Amino acid sequence: MKRLPLILVLLLVSIVSGFYQEKLKISINYILEQGGRYPDFDRLNPEEKQKVIESARADAPFDYYHNHETITALYRFDAHELAGLKWAVTGSFLIWFLLLNFILLRTLGVQENAIRSLPIIYLSLVMLALIIFAGSKVGLNADHCYAVSRKIMGALQSIIPTFIIWPASKLWNNGKSITRI
Repeated sequence: MKRLPLILVLLLVSIVSGFYQEKLKISINYILEQGGRYPDFDRLNPEEKQKVIESARADAPFDYYHNHETITALYRFDAHELAGLKWAVTGSFLIWFLLLNFILLRTLGVQENAIRSLPIIYLSLVMLALIIFAGSKVGLNADHCYAVSRKIMGALQSIIPTFIIWPASKLWNNGKSITRI
């Protein structure tokens, strides 16, 4: 029971991290999409960029994509820098959630061999997502490839790995302790 407060803190940190990550990525995507509709958008200063984006905002009260405030600091970047920032944000949150999953699994008492496999699982799934994503660049259905690779990367940028590994390790350990008649 001494671990419960730490587990609750880790869960709270993961939820807050997930919400911040989503806000950051949606802000980047929104600025890229809306800014791309205006010629010379990248030549505007940050205040002008924000004014252009805010004036084009759709009235969609139940659509978070259109109904959120963008992160003001992002207006300092041009489209090329924002596209690069999307990759950096993805990489940073992959590492962050790998660390959170690692700490959470250790706190939950998962065996070390399962915890040590976590970076291998992450690397394997990231490579799979990149291969699928690359498929969209060589003629496969771009929308489907992007959707699948995005789902894989989204799962890795969460504590879903913990929700899979922890019960699986419990089942594995229970299965090994059952004696066969």
